[in-house]
Amino acid sequence: MRSLVVAARLAGLFAVGLALAEAADCMRTPRRLTLFLLGGFALGVAMAAIDLVTHGALGAPFTERAYQPAGLNRASVSFAILMLPASVVLICGGQTIVALIMATMTATTICVLAGTAAKAALIAGLPIGLLLYLERARVAHAAAVVSVVVIITAPLTLARLERIPALAESGDAVKLSAGHRLLIWSFAGDRIAEHPLVGWGLDSSRAIPGGKDFIRPGQTWMPLHPHDAPLQLWLELGVPGAVVFALLVALAWLALANVDWPRLFASAAGGSLMAALVASFASYGIWEEWWLGTLWFSLFVILVMARAARPAVTPTGNVAQLSERKWWPG
Repeated sequence: MRSLVVAARLAGLFAVGLALAEAADCMRTPRRLTLFLLGGFALGVAMAAIDLVTHGALGAPFTERAYQPAGLNRASVSFAILMLPASVVLICGGQTIVALIMATMTATTICVLAGTAAKAALIAGLPIGLLLYLERARVAHAAAVVSVVVIITAPLTLARLERIPALAESGDAVKLSAGHRLLIWSFAGDRIAEHPLVGWGLDSSRAIPGGKDFIRPGQTWMPLHPHDAPLQLWLELGVPGAVVFALLVALAWLALANVDWPRLFASAAGGSLMAALVASFASYGIWEEWWLGTLWFSLFVILVMARAARPAVTPTGNVAQLSERKWWPG
């Protein structure tokens, strides 16, 4: 019954997400909307920084939970996904200095916040964006192949990392949750081996036999989900789920290789895609509503910004030069 309820929720979320993606091409004033999106992004970064400095004073009236630095992790990973496209669309609008200020402030905020996944996502997105700028088609095709291999082989690779003694010890030394994550992945791999073809069922991770047993004080074998999208797809939906997920990720990379966007913005979007994948592969449950909502809305924002980043066309049909097409007010 829970699988059916989750399936209904996911159907609604995906319907809204697809509608948003379609709506991005129907916007009559994408540049005006982009200005509001950038303003909201900058405001979000500022609010997160203020909440960190004031130990939650800004958000206290809106929640009954006690302040914890980890409470801003969701915000920080959103910043990591959108930082490159948001900065580059400003450059395309002739506002390079503003773009550098926004990128610097966003990256600084991500670094001082507690979220490790956001830092990893940002670090992974930057070099991929650079490589895509240098050779977009080849890098995107290579990324598609690597993504498919990582997803399909996850039960044989990610789930076995815990067996490398030096890596397990290093994980605990860097962060206690990192070592715990390796143990979770190992447990997920063992459960995948029991039902590899069809999995245990949608959202069954929270009820996997043995998952609530304690490994060590305060840590169980499976706290709600494996904290890794490929392993969760394998665990719950088996071969069909893993294959469909691999195809969707590969299609995203292949679409990026051929999309008719400005070279710089397409590279930034690729960095954003890599950031989202790293966060999905190392942290959050793939069915969490807030996470799916973040991914779909990020796609919508990037699609709108892509339209705003395109060169302006003069009444005679000629493409205006960069210096002649500044669309930022003033």
